[in-house]
Amino acid sequence: MYTVLFLTDRGARHQEAALSAAPPELNVVMLRTPSFAQMQAALAQADFIISERNQPVTAQMIEAAPRLKLIVRLGSLDHDIDRAAAAARGIQVVVQPVLGTLYCAEHALMMILACLKRLGRSLHTALHTPAPFTPRRTDEDTFSFNWLNFSDIGTLFGKTVSIVGMGEIGVELARLLKPFHLAAVLYNKRTPYPSAVEAELGARFADLETCLQRADVLVSLLPYAPTTDYALGGGLTAERLRLLPPTACLVHLGSGSVLDETEVLHLLQTGRLAGAAIDTFEFEPLTEKHPLVLYARDPQRNLLLTPHVAAASAPSSRADDYAAIMAYLAATQS
Repeated sequence: MYTVLFLTDRGARHQEAALSAAPPELNVVMLRTPSFAQMQAALAQADFIISERNQPVTAQMIEAAPRLKLIVRLGSLDHDIDRAAAAARGIQVVVQPVLGTLYCAEHALMMILACLKRLGRSLHTALHTPAPFTPRRTDEDTFSFNWLNFSDIGTLFGKTVSIVGMGEIGVELARLLKPFHLAAVLYNKRTPYPSAVEAELGARFADLETCLQRADVLVSLLPYAPTTDYALGGGLTAERLRLLPPTACLVHLGSGSVLDETEVLHLLQTGRLAGAAIDTFEFEPLTEKHPLVLYARDPQRNLLLTPHVAAASAPSSRADDYAAIMAYLAATQS
């Protein structure tokens, strides 16, 4: 048996999924955001460390792990892993992007563009609105550009996108946004990234109020915690949502209960928010008479709802969490 110290900041449901996927050769000790004192005993026995998302691996931790052979980062950033200390011991570091975060980032980008382009209305009217004049066969000079005379279809070019809750999904989204030549990507999280990471992502830290006030598009990726629950005064409360410009679009893929959905609907109804796209909700699943569902049924309203599917096609098994370790064992035992 080999001992794996698995460091995570995620809740019980995610922890159980990771533990249940562990190969039988591995004894997994899972700790949630531990202090050094809390992990010291496990470090002394650890053959491998898995660091999920934002759990650092310091020189002190490496020194306290005499059996350590390999460090695996589940995520795409490794700025908080002391590579120099690992290299001095001949310990390999593997950075393993998580497919689910890539899926979510793609979904967020889709929702941003759909909201700015008012895709729901365009799709519906193209299918259900009578042609305003007799169709003619198109050629190089004959076509009916914008035959329904839409004048409010937006663009990402030159816009400011603010990402709140800038974890792994936000990191991948920032990378996807680079080709759009934005004015700025602002982000907010508890601890800002180092300047080198910000430069690589093309993103700049700002306080929450600035992120809201300057956003052409606000992307909410806030995780759930008592401090982010809107009903407890955290997260995106009604007061904070009112800081958004009336021309802004809101895209929400964070935890459902961090967003005041009632206020989002009110802002849409009163013209104080240009559009919204939401994938996660305070109460799930949505019912057919939910106020957001009733509002979104009108294609003239710029509200897109998806049923918590941003990462729906990602592998459900967490077996890949251990793939690098098993590959290491296979290579060293052959």
